[in-house]
Amino acid sequence: MNKNISHIVFLTPGFPGSDKDSTTIPALQSYLKSLRKVVPNTKITLLTFQFPFSNKTYNWNGIQVISLNGKNQRYRKLWVWNKALKKLKKLHQESPITTLHSFWIGECSFIGQKFSAKRNIPHIITAMGQDIYKNNRYVISLIGSNAKIITLSKNHSNALLKNHQLQSTIIPWGLNTSVFPELRQNKIDILGVGSLNIIKNYTVFITVIAKLIKKHPKLKVEIIGPGKKPEQVLKMISKFQLENTISFTGILKRDLVLEKMSQSKILLHTSTYESYGYVFAEALYSGMSIVSNNVGIAQEKKEWNICQSEEEMVTACDIILSSLDTEKKRILLHSEKETLNSYLKLYNA
Repeated sequence: MNKNISHIVFLTPGFPGSDKDSTTIPALQSYLKSLRKVVPNTKITLLTFQFPFSNKTYNWNGIQVISLNGKNQRYRKLWVWNKALKKLKKLHQESPITTLHSFWIGECSFIGQKFSAKRNIPHIITAMGQDIYKNNRYVISLIGSNAKIITLSKNHSNALLKNHQLQSTIIPWGLNTSVFPELRQNKIDILGVGSLNIIKNYTVFITVIAKLIKKHPKLKVEIIGPGKKPEQVLKMISKFQLENTISFTGILKRDLVLEKMSQSKILLHTSTYESYGYVFAEALYSGMSIVSNNVGIAQEKKEWNICQSEEEMVTACDIILSSLDTEKKRILLHSEKETLNSYLKLYNA
């Protein structure tokens, strides 16, 4: 362990309430588990501002987690911020904080910057998604600061630069390959993975399936993701008579999602925005082909069709479905070691 990183404190809006929760920010979970192993003598503390909805301090895989219990309620925001600053002050007095690492450009980065600037503590901020949009007022606190901003892909970095003229360092998420099941024979033709919200664009997903079913009548499709099924999507499924083609699993534990991926042929991802797209990395390592828009870490390759339109998605899926099944192979976009080394350099700087 380098003496410069004797105590790292992480700030995040939400975090798993126990070791059993595998679905809350899986990329962050995987990273912290790996970090805990490579710096076993470093004190690691995590403050979670809003979730879980409980006021408790607990151990999560060897990391002390302090839940501030904001409950995503606006009227509690200032109370949570004051509580966070008091906790940080106490932690710093007990064991000097050598690095603050905030996730999302938001309330965590705002409080982290306020605390770090006053005490000259290095502050790293990982932008995680739509926080790079123009209407994010929290960005103001970072202009002219010494905070080190991290983005997850070239698309993500370019958006932050375009919207706020802020430079960033790109550090993609690496995969912990040890948690993936063996590759299996395909039982699912097309898989959709992601929350049932507007950005994931499932109306286009349904339309693509409706066009493919004409040529591939035995198509088997599943959608994995939390959230209430949008009324428009349900109406489209009924209109195109896809009730026996598309099934919704709802939210699944991560190991079950990876199991589904190991036996699926295509990840159809119609999302209009991704900062990275952890599901892309998971799909490629699960031996799947991808059909998507040019979002997140998207990169054109034999196994990845980047499309500009709905029709291109239909064509790409059709070609893959019509091709003879070949032996599956794993593709690793970014290793866990690469991600850890990149962050450790920042922690040691």
